[in-house]
Amino acid sequence: MMAQGQLDGDPPRTPEEAKFLSGIARGISAWSIPDVQLGSFTVLARMKPIVVTLNVPGIDVPRGTCTLQIGYWNEGPYGRALEGEWGDSHVLDNHVYDGDGLTVIGLVEAPETYGTFAAAWLLRQLQRPVERLDWLRDEQIKESAWRLADSGKTIARMGWSVRLPSKAPSRIQRVR
Repeated sequence: MMAQGQLDGDPPRTPEEAKFLSGIARGISAWSIPDVQLGSFTVLARMKPIVVTLNVPGIDVPRGTCTLQIGYWNEGPYGRALEGEWGDSHVLDNHVYDGDGLTVIGLVEAPETYGTFAAAWLLRQLQRPVERLDWLRDEQIKESAWRLADSGKTIARMGWSVRLPSKAPSRIQRVR
């Protein structure tokens, strides 16, 4: 665990990455969301970009199955860039350019400002309504999916099928 006011995980490689992480930590520390604090986030600096991940609380799936991920590039072909997405155990492989993701490219701002953008996006995602869909057979849950109620995006799945069943779910419950 890192010191108070910092995120857990790998240390930043550059002063710019440290400033980005400081901006994110400052934003997150102002939140009052149950089960989420700075220690809930993990920093991965083993690749480029530096990545901050969070296992989404309140989604009853194995750890790493439903995550929020932020990637920050300090230098790229278009300057600084920031990407946020709903994901799983694979890092930054689910990004789509729609209302569910975050994309900031080439904006001339300080790394701390990019951290502030990231924290604000993460907070908005954690406040979105989530539904759980269950498919039952003989009153037993055979498959479940969690989706964002406002966009319909599936954010996690559990069960035996490779894809969502073609029939309607047996029940839909509001998770938050």
